[in-house]
Amino acid sequence: MIIEEKLAAQIHNKGHTGIPQKKGHLFLAPEEALYCNARGDIQLESKEIEKFSEKNLSYVIYKDLKERGLVVKVVDYGLRLYDRQISVKGPASAIILIKKFENIIDFSDIIEELGKGLERRVQISIVDSENSAVYYVAKFVSWPQTKLKDDAKSSVDDVNMKELIDKGYQINSGLKFGTHYRVYNYESKHAPWLIQKIDDSMSWLDVTRMVRVGHGVNKTIVLAYKGYWISFDWIKP
Repeated sequence: MIIEEKLAAQIHNKGHTGIPQKKGHLFLAPEEALYCNARGDIQLESKEIEKFSEKNLSYVIYKDLKERGLVVKVVDYGLRLYDRQISVKGPASAIILIKKFENIIDFSDIIEELGKGLERRVQISIVDSENSAVYYVAKFVSWPQTKLKDDAKSSVDDVNMKELIDKGYQINSGLKFGTHYRVYNYESKHAPWLIQKIDDSMSWLDVTRMVRVGHGVNKTIVLAYKGYWISFDWIKP
């Protein structure tokens, strides 16, 4: 808590940092306190730095986004991001969910956020051992009815793909792209989508590999996970 009114106002005015309190005080979340300490606005004691650093992964992303000149607010379940020229008094532009590259994939929080149906983006930040991060936008994928081109046919026999095949999509092997399947609709000459089935042994590093391949060949990676279809698109904050 910053209790010096002038200092509190100065810090808050730098990118809407902290939450103003009564009597001109300013509440700082641990990520904000660490960032203000690194910037020289305040001086934390070593025990405070050690305590706050328990949320190091969140701080890494907070710091990265702040240094890009973006407004970031800290919430219990992630970070809220406001695009440039967007008022912080309105809804956030994105919620950022943070993943460590070596951890086993768990989509539960992503599915929960996407299921809310809010206009804000659901951005995923994957952090490596050097505290470098890559960012993706996750979306639910819907498959509208289409039809096969003349003489086209699917070459796979997979019950997980039955929904798409029944809707008229052409499903072929995605081996040459390092994924399970490539998907065509009636209008497409080249496959717009690559599908990867996710199992419980995969890590977030596997996701970065898949998206990298898809981005390089101008295709959308769709992850098939427990009945959900979720696309991941690389984004530069």
